[in-house]
Amino acid sequence: MGRGRAWLVLAAGAGILFGAEELDAQQRGPFGPQIERRQASNPSFALDLHLMGANATGEFSEFVEGGFGGQLGFRVGLDRRAILGLRVDGGFMIYGHERQTLCFPAPIGCRIGADLTTTNTVAYGGVGPEIAIPGRVSPYVFATYGVSWFSTQSSLSGVDDWNEDLFDTRHYGDVVGAARLGGGLRFRVGGRDGGRVAIDLGAEYHRNGVAEYLREGDILDHPDGSITIFPNRTEANYATFRVGVQIGLGGGRDDDRWDERRRRAERHWQ
Repeated sequence: MGRGRAWLVLAAGAGILFGAEELDAQQRGPFGPQIERRQASNPSFALDLHLMGANATGEFSEFVEGGFGGQLGFRVGLDRRAILGLRVDGGFMIYGHERQTLCFPAPIGCRIGADLTTTNTVAYGGVGPEIAIPGRVSPYVFATYGVSWFSTQSSLSGVDDWNEDLFDTRHYGDVVGAARLGGGLRFRVGGRDGGRVAIDLGAEYHRNGVAEYLREGDILDHPDGSITIFPNRTEANYATFRVGVQIGLGGGRDDDRWDERRRRAERHWQ
């Protein structure tokens, strides 16, 4: 799905959601405002922390199997119940890793060794809308647009006295525009009303388009110490699967007592 369609779907969903809320409020009669204040709502501001795994898709899967990493995000509610929110997030993923053990020239030789590590990574960030239905179990969908940065670098480690910054070299990098579409479920835990913490299970699709990147084995070492780099240029799309927590920092309540009072008020009005 293109990013234009993704945003259109979210806009339509938001319109239907708020239209249904307005109709529901009208049908409640004079008890509407009191009941409305006691409905469940999402936190007005929330922090998201996730661990994630990734599977490459399309052309990317012919060069890369998958990866792992983490994601950090923030959500700000845009309406009174924070159903519609502004999502800002970013993540970091490792999709390739190589390690070689090196020896010093004679007379030291291999009595003192060092590790040469080459890492292939993707860093990304984006901003966009999110729709989340409040409650103890909260389904949500979102779309963001931002950038992805594909990078490959090597570092030398294993000797404590060395300054590692002098032995950290970036071989290749590419920045591309990135659209993401995702969703998931949040399960609020702790406390009688579900608390401010929610277990978050989700998935998303990263549409990066065509990017240039290196994978494992794309750096060739020559006997004279020089190297040759073989970059790839393909579509670089992938899907991620996340598990983490959302920590609410303001607003939101979901109490069964208010649900019961709402039902009584509605029966009285009818």
